[in-house]
Amino acid sequence: MTAESLPRAAVPAAPKTPKTPGRMREIFAKAWRNPTGRIGFVLLAVLALAALFAPLLAPHDPTVQILPAADTAPFWLGGDGGYLLGTDSLGRDVLSRILYGLRLSLLIGIVAATISAALGLFLGIVAGWYEKGIGKVLMRLADIQFAVPFVAVGIALTAVLGPGLTPVLVILSVWGWTTYARTIANSVSQVKRQDFVTAARTLGASTPRIMLRHITPSILAPVVVLWSTSAGVLILAESGLSLLGLGVQAPAFSLGSMLADGQIALRLSWWSVLFPGAALLLIVLAFNMIGDALRDAFNPSSALVPKNPELV
Repeated sequence: MTAESLPRAAVPAAPKTPKTPGRMREIFAKAWRNPTGRIGFVLLAVLALAALFAPLLAPHDPTVQILPAADTAPFWLGGDGGYLLGTDSLGRDVLSRILYGLRLSLLIGIVAATISAALGLFLGIVAGWYEKGIGKVLMRLADIQFAVPFVAVGIALTAVLGPGLTPVLVILSVWGWTTYARTIANSVSQVKRQDFVTAARTLGASTPRIMLRHITPSILAPVVVLWSTSAGVLILAESGLSLLGLGVQAPAFSLGSMLADGQIALRLSWWSVLFPGAALLLIVLAFNMIGDALRDAFNPSSALVPKNPELV
């Protein structure tokens, strides 16, 4: 029997190398395993779903005024009409208005935070790369904005743009870029001195390519964390403008404008302020919890440690 006639042993196929999960997917998985992050994600999902399905969940039309039912207490406090959270001074169902108000509040926070993040990311990279030139100018502008109270800026810009949803988005987006830019500029000034950036320069990569392909992926961690926390802060800022009558105008309404409307008859229908305020608190709490979990996921060393390690 020749060697050629011998049966060849079956060569086992090489095992497939499992795909490594993406960096952001891994980070969000870590944040989900964090109890604080899990509560924040679930709470935000519940609020988002309530806003999304508001037409199905709302028991009444949120804009219909039933004056005979004005300032009706919730039914579990002895009120008539079966209103779960009562009515406001114009007889509108508070629960229905909260469900619909969640839509606009979440929209304002998410859109304004996203625009601020994009603007702050761009200006921060430019300021960090050209730190001795235009970077100094941008950082001085950021310092000036930090020194001016938000209310003063909001009133000034509203006087120019007028009240309404679009001006509010513009004001909040312009206001929020400074925190991103300052944090990102500091990170870029360190990253641009790393070996991989020097190697890219040596190989002839252009400055825009280095900024986009090498710098940006290295500084996304603070951007994601800042976005998750600033969304809640910007929702609160919109509420502050609405309390001054500079925010969303009727017939549109948000949780902040509901607080502004309810303060007129606070003694008669305190529930028309308490429950929208509680919903606003839950939104901000959810975003802050998510931000804390993402921060710990990006930097595990920042997680809380016992106050006195010697006792452990």
